[in-house]
This record gives sequence, structure tokens and C-alpha cells, in this order.
Amino acid sequence: MSFKLKKVLIFGGGTMGTDLSVRFAKSGISAVVFARAGKTHDTFWSRASVSASDLEVDIKDLDIQLCDELEQIPWDELDLVVENVSESLAIKREVFSELAKRVHEHTIVTSNSSTFSISKIARDFPLAKRCFGLHFFMPAHLVPLVELVLSTQSEKATALELRVELERLGLTTVLVEKDVPGFLANRIQASMMREVWNVIESGIASPEDVDKAVRYGFGFRLMAAGPVMQKEISGLDVTFEAGKSVFPDLSNANEPPSVLAKKIENGNFGMKTGRGFWSWTQSEAQHKRAEYIRVLKESLKILKSVD
Repeated sequence: MSFKLKKVLIFGGGTMGTDLSVRFAKSGISAVVFARAGKTHDTFWSRASVSASDLEVDIKDLDIQLCDELEQIPWDELDLVVENVSESLAIKREVFSELAKRVHEHTIVTSNSSTFSISKIARDFPLAKRCFGLHFFMPAHLVPLVELVLSTQSEKATALELRVELERLGLTTVLVEKDVPGFLANRIQASMMREVWNVIESGIASPEDVDKAVRYGFGFRLMAAGPVMQKEISGLDVTFEAGKSVFPDLSNANEPPSVLAKKIENGNFGMKTGRGFWSWTQSEAQHKRAEYIRVLKESLKILKSVD
């Protein structure tokens, strides 16, 4: 019997968990959210309403069940579990230990961790062959990409079945066949960010001009074609020659740079603290976030129109 996704458990009701529940429910999947009593649980519906509004649906029309006790979860009905708790390996392994006692053998169990490998999280898990990394990107209700990561114990045939179902729901799914740090997208992004920090620290360009160069240069082109296809278009020979000149001069640092470390030391984390590379009032931050969401939604329409 082929795998069909009907009911999903989102284990953790924080920002990502909330957005994921809305995303799945908007696609017609019954979503169960587990969040222990407290601030996250108490604010869930207000946050979910905002995410639903972004998708132009009413939260009341979505099949979402919020639980604060493990006994409330319909374990035998679950087709998929997405662990979405704090980025702590110890906490995630504790959750997987609890899941091992309760999930049915047919349930696929995944982690939305962006940091830890599924091999480490699911070590000693009795159904490790049905465990995968399932890494979404913020804001998870809008960004269509999800990375499906295999461990050395994962059953690829099951992963391919899950991929078909995720694609059916409108999620763009990439298969990461080696459980490496950063998986796929963040691994590529990290290499870019290493050079971004190097450019700023070296005084080559300001943060403002770095962002302009990416958004209006190669970032603009990446909406139309990915990096490999773009070089296929422009010519692999040109790319090869450019690499000879540029690669030797790029940063190969294996630690975050001082330009970033100093911001962290001073408590300048960005919008959340009111200062990063820019200064932010609360209203300015809200306006920029709203503009960010608007552009993401418009960009998604463009991508859907050409895929």
C-alpha cells in the first residue's frame, strides 16, 4: 500500500511549529500540535491566525487540534510526526525517546532541526529506518522548500513515498542523500555568508551595498534559474576561468568573523534587540517584516507561474 498523508503531529508549537500547522492544514491535512501549557500554548491561536491570514484563509476553517498533554494525541492515527522543539540535541533526543514509546510502526518520524543531524537525533530509535530530517525554512507557511534528509539507517523507498506526498501538498522537496552539516540549502547559504562577512570586515563594501549586490544582481537572476542552470546558460567555460581568478582570494575561515562576533558580544542581534548592522524602532521593524512577507508572497506567485 502506498503512503498517504492524512494526519500530522507537529511536536512543538513555537514559531515554526505554528506556521507548519497552518501550512499543512491549508493543504487539507489534519494537523495536531503539541505544546505544553505556558506562553507558547497560550499564544498559539493568535499567532496561527496571523499565519492563516498570510495564506488568505480563516484559521477557523483549518483542521488544527492543539494539545498540551501527550495523552490527548491520537497516536494510532498519525501518518507523520515533525519534531519542532528547541535546537538542543539533548532535548530532541528526549522527545524521540518519548515518541518511541507511542508512535505506531507505520508512522514516519522526522525532525525539523536546522542544526543537528537526524543520525544523531534518532540514534537508537527502534524505527530508525522511518526517521528522516524534514527541514523547513522560515517563514515555514510561505517558503515552499523542504529538505528531506536521509541518515545511514533511513529507508530510501519510504523517503521517496513521503516526497511524493509532500510534493502533492505543493511543497518543493529536495532529497539530501548524505546527512552532512547544513544539509543542502543552508550549506550553500553558509558559504555565501562566510564571504559576505569577509567582504564587510575587509572594508570591500558596506552592508547596504552587499545587500543591493545580491538582491539586484545574482539574487535577481536566481529567481529565474538556479545557480547551476544559470551557469549552464552563461557558459561553463566562463565559470571555470572565473574560478581560477576568484577562488584563491575567497575567505576560507573556519570560524565566524570578528565583525559578527562583536555584534553578538555587544548584544546587537538585529531587530529583536533594536540594533544589528542597522538600528530599529519597533514600528520600523514591524514595517520591514510586513514588507518582507509581502515580497515573499509576490515572489512565490512568480515562481508558481513558471514551474
